[in-house]
Amino acid sequence: MRPKTLPASIAPVIAGAAAAWSVFTRSDGWGLRGPSVTGRSVAPWYSIADALPKFLGVTMLCMGVALFLQIAVNFANDYSDGVRGADEHRSVDEAASGKPQRLTASGLVPPRRVLAAAGVAALLACLCGLGVAIVSRQYWLILIGAFCLIAGWFYTGGRHPYGYAGFGELFVFVFFGLVATLGTEFAICQAFNGFVGPDLSVFDFARPGEPGIWPLHEFWRGRYGIDAIGVLAAVCAGLNAVMILMVNNLRDIDDDRIHGKRTLAVRLGRNGARNALVVCCVLNWFIATALMLLVGFGGGLIVWAAVAAIMQTRLIQAVSHHDFRSALAIAGRQCMVFAVIFAVGVLAAGGGFGIVFIQ
Repeated sequence: MRPKTLPASIAPVIAGAAAAWSVFTRSDGWGLRGPSVTGRSVAPWYSIADALPKFLGVTMLCMGVALFLQIAVNFANDYSDGVRGADEHRSVDEAASGKPQRLTASGLVPPRRVLAAAGVAALLACLCGLGVAIVSRQYWLILIGAFCLIAGWFYTGGRHPYGYAGFGELFVFVFFGLVATLGTEFAICQAFNGFVGPDLSVFDFARPGEPGIWPLHEFWRGRYGIDAIGVLAAVCAGLNAVMILMVNNLRDIDDDRIHGKRTLAVRLGRNGARNALVVCCVLNWFIATALMLLVGFGGGLIVWAAVAAIMQTRLIQAVSHHDFRSALAIAGRQCMVFAVIFAVGVLAAGGGFGIVFIQ
């Protein structure tokens, strides 16, 4: 299951849920709309009956999709790399090889059972995804889920796996960043579309395919269920996930080169890949800092600026000293640190705002 990498699927869902909370709570967000006098503040949306359980329910379903899908991909990768022979040096315990032992390559579990485990995890992800589509009434999300499953399998499976061609980081950024984060925010917001609050106020999000033209500034405020804060959070989540994969591929660069696995690290070389990791760290730090400024919680900005700088410095040092076990753990923790600080910042900053009705 590769638990050290699982924060890459949990963190973007937390970030997406926090972005949706921000849309609901900020005075300039696309929250409740109603006939009340403009500028009138009312009780916060989460005090409305059934609102908080609904929010948490959709969040947990999205969490199930992301988590079970990553577990399915991890089992599928174990199977595909094992039968291809790319993991032939991963048959012994990590204490001896310095790399995590694999089920298929070690022979501890028959390959078909590893593949079956991937199938079970994928089925659980599909069930959670179906729940998300039903609750949000956005059934086209099932198609997005299908693309996620296909991308997960062809990462190392099939005749021409894209993970063997150096496109792993790109797909990780898209699916563990943009899709997971913005998909969560969108699903939560659309699940609340039409949700009635006090004084006949209602959540009124635009749905894809509805006729009409909306100004761009309304899009960035969250009229569709995706806002500027969510987009920045998605980019940060994607960069964090990319850093996990880059550390993993730097660790395996020699074995991958021998077995014809042309990962981005193999293509760039050890020095080039390490420099690319530094660039990702710097970009992530600056974009996340801008995000914390937009959220408007100074404490979160200070904590992020200090903690992230320390963690990223330690990450680069661990990679430079070939301590990939520590580097992978730091990269995984950084995903969660970002998501938690962002979520706490949204809650703290949003607590000072009431819902402003707009006629």
